[in-house]
Amino acid sequence: MAMPIRPILKIISAPSATIPWPKRGTGKVTKTMMTGGEAVVAALEANGVRTLYGLPGVQLDHLFNALHGATDWLRVVNARHEQGVAYMALGHAQSTGTPGVYACVPGPGFLNTTAALSTAYAVHAPVLALIGQIHSKAIGVGGGELHELPDQTAIVRGLTRWNGIAHSPEDVPGLMRTAFEMLASGIGPVAVELPADVLAAHAMMDAAVKAEARPPALPPEHLVASAAHLLIAARRPLIMAGAGAYGGEGALARIAERLGAPVMMHLQGRGLLESSHPLAIGMGEGRQIWNDADVILAVGTRFHRLPAEWGLSETQKVVRIDTDPARFTIGRPPEIAIAADGAAALEAIAGRLAHLPPRNEAGIAAAAILKAKTEQRIAIELAPQMAYLAALRQALPADAHIVADYTQIGYMAADRHPVARPRQMLTPGYQGTLGWAYATALGAKSANPDKVVVALCGDGGFLFTANEMATAVAHGIAAIGIVFVDGAYGNVQRMQREDHGGKVIASDLVNPEFERFAESFGAKARRAETADGLAEALRWAMDQTGPTLIVAPVPRFPSPWALIEP
Repeated sequence: MAMPIRPILKIISAPSATIPWPKRGTGKVTKTMMTGGEAVVAALEANGVRTLYGLPGVQLDHLFNALHGATDWLRVVNARHEQGVAYMALGHAQSTGTPGVYACVPGPGFLNTTAALSTAYAVHAPVLALIGQIHSKAIGVGGGELHELPDQTAIVRGLTRWNGIAHSPEDVPGLMRTAFEMLASGIGPVAVELPADVLAAHAMMDAAVKAEARPPALPPEHLVASAAHLLIAARRPLIMAGAGAYGGEGALARIAERLGAPVMMHLQGRGLLESSHPLAIGMGEGRQIWNDADVILAVGTRFHRLPAEWGLSETQKVVRIDTDPARFTIGRPPEIAIAADGAAALEAIAGRLAHLPPRNEAGIAAAAILKAKTEQRIAIELAPQMAYLAALRQALPADAHIVADYTQIGYMAADRHPVARPRQMLTPGYQGTLGWAYATALGAKSANPDKVVVALCGDGGFLFTANEMATAVAHGIAAIGIVFVDGAYGNVQRMQREDHGGKVIASDLVNPEFERFAESFGAKARRAETADGLAEALRWAMDQTGPTLIVAPVPRFPSPWALIEP
């Protein structure tokens, strides 16, 4: 028999008893009578979370009641749409490597967050989704409860690396501990579903639930020795590094310099070697020397796509390092497969190479020639885009964070803008999430208030989350948005014209007056009519104390895809 909505809403909206908040900072585990919602908040505090992005709703009443009592140490950033809070948590997580936490009601509220959650899945970002649920006894009944989905848990499971659901308030501390342990392991987003009655119910529970960091998976010594032997014997080694190598930047540089091996980095991997390092190359350069490499070291990256697209001869040898051994079964198996933490494996290999004198002169010379030729070709064939990239380089500090949307300047910046360290260039990875950048930049700026954070948006993607300018103003989040305006879904329309015989359909845009749009929220806006004007506008924006928008009309750009990798 279906359970009626009215009694359930009555249960979950009942006021919580007044309970003294557990004493903080003692380091002792004590049991305290608290609600499930208060247990969630205690776990957030114990695990160092100081910002939560969320929207309240009836199923989350008792979570937000608990948040109300924690505002002396926890900042709650409410947004105008659930996708906004999830993207902000993603920007927080990507830019810091620490958990970005969001809360949403079940059903349509949760579904509104799924584009951001799938993007977090794609880039292995440590996002914790606190997802409301209907009354626990109504789950799976199909009674038409408010915000009910046929099987919400199945959807959650498909978009996260780990998920759990609380069936009682006593479940909450253990689930939260496990969630933070999984986040610390680097696997990507996790979720805890919280039924409304569980959040409201009281129980005696541990007040502080501190997750224990799991030690990194160390590489087997015999595989490290085999990998080092193969790399030492290589005549033309090549390294490909992704986000799974975070933390191993120093070891990666030592390996590259000992071997004279160019290091190509794509999207999330950019910054593992500073762009100015003589052995750091882009994917465009890497493609040119791919088939000449006799040994390829791939660490913390989805390597299998490149052999499928670029080829891999029988004589080329591959060493792969990944925490997930299942990755080794996709495509051609590597000669040496090391299932281990990327940073730990790099340190171990670097130790095996420490006795070698650096042999990087030839590699540096070859990389310099390769980069010069590529840059020259890009400067000629993609001159319109590069003029705007030059403005970014000229105006932005070296430690700025850039959130690149799926737009013409975003594509180029993700591949060509100089990056000094990891987590500066934020992209949606293989998910290719159009419209993600502005709200994601708000999360990155919230987590990095002392850094310049810029969202590179097109007029197609900007309006996906432009309503969050209200959030930026309300919470004083001084991110800089740039909207490049060409009146179209530019990449789509160019393909329609060039690849499909001019069959242009559904790709033209009608836009608001973006400056007035921003100002209507209380943000400041400026127009940049040229690339030089963009540099000037960026300097102006960095002098402001609140959110700003730069509106940059641009021409239809030439296709970049022959010269850069998507």
